Amino acid sequence: MTGRRGPSTAPASADGDLGRSHVLITGGNRGLGFAAAALLADAGWSVLLGCRDDQRGAAAARALRRSGGRATHVPLDVTSPASIAAAAELVAAHTGGYLSGLVNNAGVFLDGRDAGPESITAEAVHELLAVNAVGPLLVTCALLPLLRAAGGAAVVNVTADDADPSTADGEATGYRMSKAALNVMTVNLAVALRSQDVVVNAVDPGWIPTDMGGPDAPDDTMAAARLVAWAATVARRRGTTGQVFTVRQTIEELAAGAVDMTTAGSR
Repeated sequence: MTGRRGPSTAPASADGDLGRSHVLITGGNRGLGFAAAALLADAGWSVLLGCRDDQRGAAAARALRRSGGRATHVPLDVTSPASIAAAAELVAAHTGGYLSGLVNNAGVFLDGRDAGPESITAEAVHELLAVNAVGPLLVTCALLPLLRAAGGAAVVNVTADDADPSTADGEATGYRMSKAALNVMTVNLAVALRSQDVVVNAVDPGWIPTDMGGPDAPDDTMAAARLVAWAATVARRRGTTGQVFTVRQTIEELAAGAVDMTTAGSR
């Protein structure tokens, strides 16, 4: 991937001096977000955990630091433009003006308020779209100056296979809409940013046993976390952009098939 390079405050190469690589993970205090944060911290990244709840976010950051990682809590409500702007300022101050990775992981599933057509409410649909689609877009846009300045950065959007029309079962219409919107945003931003050394991909983690997925979910949280970490690191170095990666693919398959899928949208 070619394009503009950032200022001299950025890492020397897109491969990353890991001592200077920073990643912000929204919803990073628990579940998939925390698992991915732990992997990236173990790999030497400085991890910023975006979380609405100050106590939970601070506790998650302390847990990573106790394990030897570098972690900081960033107060962040992805549905609040004011909170997003404040978080962007805090991230800039903490990192020295650049950000190597952004994982848009925060999301909601409103079981009971989005089950079938009879249960859907305007409030529920608006919340689903605000958290799962609009929030990631606004966070990404607010952090674009920092991502551009990194000299090679990755945006990873956590999606779901519910966005695929072939999985439609008549339930969770609002949730499916929100994740489908996130996938379209992923590809369109990939087109917009491919010349600026910012890759944008989505990850489908499967149905994992987090607070959202429930204890009986059949897929593996750590496998999903490894995929998120891969998308934030290897995909960035390869310039791979505009794709939806799925936990059902192996890392080897992903690496072999990593190509820029946004060229079809170029004019």
